[in-house]
Amino acid sequence: MSDTPKIRYLGPYKFRGPWRCQLVEGERRFWLSPEKTPERAIAVAERSLAITVARQPLTIEQALENYRQYKLQVKGNKPSSVITSMHRLRSFFREPGLAVYQLTPHRCAGYYRRLVEKQRPDTHRSTLAEAGTFCRWLMKGHQLKLDPLQGIEPVGRKRKGKPQLRFDEARRWWTVAEAQAQAGEAGAIAAMMTLLMALRASEITTRTVRDRDNGGSLLWIPEAKTEAGKRTVRVPKVLQPYLLELARDKLPGAFLFPGKLGGPPYRAWPRKWVQRLCRQAKVPEVCAHSMRGLHATLAMQQGESPELVARVMGHESPTITLTNYAAPGSAQLATAERAEAALLPN
Repeated sequence: MSDTPKIRYLGPYKFRGPWRCQLVEGERRFWLSPEKTPERAIAVAERSLAITVARQPLTIEQALENYRQYKLQVKGNKPSSVITSMHRLRSFFREPGLAVYQLTPHRCAGYYRRLVEKQRPDTHRSTLAEAGTFCRWLMKGHQLKLDPLQGIEPVGRKRKGKPQLRFDEARRWWTVAEAQAQAGEAGAIAAMMTLLMALRASEITTRTVRDRDNGGSLLWIPEAKTEAGKRTVRVPKVLQPYLLELARDKLPGAFLFPGKLGGPPYRAWPRKWVQRLCRQAKVPEVCAHSMRGLHATLAMQQGESPELVARVMGHESPTITLTNYAAPGSAQLATAERAEAALLPN
């Protein structure tokens, strides 16, 4: 429950001749100065209310809204990224009406224990990191004196990468996806792009007709969450006819995958389709992020360098690709195949 009282005024009331308003602050009530007219009584009440509100401590909800505006307007983060950030912060700070100064280490440790009981390490550790960034921003703005999260140690280990389909499973998945795409299912095409082009879900849903270039052989990604993500991706020949059909008779600024009212579909849409196709192919259910990882695994097992694979995927460093995307041993398998080809030529 919030410890910050709700403030408002009531009236005006005619009280023994003059007019008065009453200021209400939680359970307390105060009569304001008497005035000759109701209009003057209201003016006094509004001025008193503004002064009282200004003296109230900043609440977590107010601080979160200020932080949201900061990320959108000052940092220039993408709206979808800010939505995710706000969702994490609200799942951590469970008392939005609490004053910011009441964020103690003991209280925040309780917040984190609650997350640990409900979420996987990947999720609650990321949420704790987001909350820490928020608290440091409050300290920089002199709204907090000390970081209440400083002594909290993350619990559990984050998984490296996502579970991936095996090769035979991926072939069965692709057969089902291609059949759905040929039947005109745009979601199946989007799912295929996560695997063959290693695109993020948001990179698929926000593509326009104009982004399809050079006769449909290239796809521009002009905006991304990192500078490395701004890139041009080759469209495999098998996907080019599908994208051509999606672009047919549309204006350059129209979305390839339009959602409701002509806007882009929601970001999780490609992920839903990847999982739907997994169920239809009777293979383990994985996410769109996993398909990006499978792309990295396949590319490196074919001998592509980690640096090249990282550039294709929009990563700032091949370390990210090797640690979080490509399956362990991918590069070694390619090396073994090259050695075999050199030693045992056909």
